[in-house]
Amino acid sequence: MFDSSNGCRVVRGRWVSPFTGEVIQNSSSIDIDHVVPLRWAWDHGARDWPDGKREAFANDPRNLWPVEARLNRSKGARGPTEWLPPTGKCQYIARFLRITKLYGLDSTAPGSNNQKEELRRLLEREC
Repeated sequence: MFDSSNGCRVVRGRWVSPFTGEVIQNSSSIDIDHVVPLRWAWDHGARDWPDGKREAFANDPRNLWPVEARLNRSKGARGPTEWLPPTGKCQYIARFLRITKLYGLDSTAPGSNNQKEELRRLLEREC
């Protein structure tokens, strides 16, 4: 349901959080999460992109999930080697990796050579 002023702001609906599986019905209880956080992407190659590609990435529906505001805020700009949701870990990691591959982001942490190995171990452990 949209607000009555201009129909652009959602005030009520029904969303299923991929982080918990819970149904969220109050729009003030959700945030739209960037699966691959914008800051993380910046640090892993997006700083070199043209503006149009950064804008497309930021608004790509494949990279946007409605989740509990508290969980999105606890995640911040961290990737899956630093933060995982309470449930749906395998789905989250797989989506994160698909998006980084789609956009050609370097999944190696700045100053580290082993984040790819950490992600592989996470997939093995969680999936």
